[in-house]
Amino acid sequence: MESKALQTLNIDKDFKNLIRPLQKKEYLQLEANILADGCRDPIITWNGFIIDGHNRYELCIRHQIPYAVVEMEFECRESVIAWICANQLGKRNITEETRKFLIGMQYESEKLAHSLKNTRGKNQYGEPEVELSCVSNEETKPSPSGHVTAQRIAQEN
Repeated sequence: MESKALQTLNIDKDFKNLIRPLQKKEYLQLEANILADGCRDPIITWNGFIIDGHNRYELCIRHQIPYAVVEMEFECRESVIAWICANQLGKRNITEETRKFLIGMQYESEKLAHSLKNTRGKNQYGEPEVELSCVSNEETKPSPSGHVTAQRIAQEN
């Protein structure tokens, strides 16, 4: 069973701004749910910064309701942003405009995160490196145009 407590977490305005603010009715419903049932979903963090659960955190702190925290590991800030975008794209309450924005942000963040990990200066136009896996995965094979990230994100959405 998860341990629940009240602890101070950090808020990064860039992370929070990627998440559509709840409408007043939605916020009040979330508050009523938390007051009735407690905080059922954990607050997701990276290095102590909230990446999912800003509203739950605010309500729990205000009403002194314990909550669970799940710390996730990412290689860099850009990977966190890509995760936030992908997570938000899975929600029903986003507008078409927000969906398009998140897809673009996810793409840009993943490309930047990949370039930060790619210390040898390789890119999609270079020679492919030999994979050490025996299993062929059609979804990860480079496309003829070399736009793997764009095609994968488009397919997901």
